[in-house]
Amino acid sequence: MALDYLALGISGAIALGCGYGSLSSLLAARVIEDTPTSKIRSAHQGYVELIGFAKAGLGNMLLSGLSQTPCLWYKYNIERYESSGKNSSWRSVERKTSDQPFMLNDGSGDCVVYPDRADVSTQRKKTWKGSERHPSGTTSSHSLFGSRYRYTEEILCADDLLYVIGQFETRNPPSNSELQQRAMTEILNEWKQDYDTLVTRFDRNGDGEIDLQEWDLVRAEALRKAQRDINKQAPQNPIHTISYSPSRRQPYMIACSEPESLSKGFRWQAFFLLLASVAGTTAFVWQILQA
Repeated sequence: MALDYLALGISGAIALGCGYGSLSSLLAARVIEDTPTSKIRSAHQGYVELIGFAKAGLGNMLLSGLSQTPCLWYKYNIERYESSGKNSSWRSVERKTSDQPFMLNDGSGDCVVYPDRADVSTQRKKTWKGSERHPSGTTSSHSLFGSRYRYTEEILCADDLLYVIGQFETRNPPSNSELQQRAMTEILNEWKQDYDTLVTRFDRNGDGEIDLQEWDLVRAEALRKAQRDINKQAPQNPIHTISYSPSRRQPYMIACSEPESLSKGFRWQAFFLLLASVAGTTAFVWQILQA
């Protein structure tokens, strides 16, 4: 019996792909279980786990790509039903994921969450069908040609429970001296634009010029004005962020669930993928032995 190389390749691909997926899911479960939950205010710099509630960031609320629902994050996929002879399937024709950052609040502070390259899992998921490529709502719309398109949309909204594990960084605001130096430089540049007024204010010897001693007076007065301006401003707080980790062994995950249920889901996923890998390996070996 000759080898069926196509079937052999499919079996091998299933064995390898599912085996890799099983190990990845198991790693994700172990990372969740082994990483303690941190508070934003006291979290160390590096890979951390945060739990809180989602809230809008500095940007405007988003409207989801398909249903136009107000949200903080969305992902959608549009599929078209295609048939050719005896074969028919749904094929993706358009997909998009938003990347605008939003906030997580855990009671101790706020953290900016950057969703780019994150594995996002949300409980707000809708699937419906329609006859047009872009739907007019979240309910099925039918025509004489039937529901040719299938829409899937996932969103994350304000006040949703939020679990995030990723690379945590704190950006401290500039010190008062740095702020004063910047403000003084801006003030001096502004005063230089009106040199005649500058001479009128600081020309002590009446020669129509600003010499080195008089320039020291200009700088001192500009610094005093900068200090007054800075003191009137509200103090700046540190900015905390969480984003994608460069390490492959540190997955970046955002989920609307508790870590225990998330970990359990990954372990079940690892188990079923392992079964599929074993089945693929068995089929691969059986085909070789039958040749």
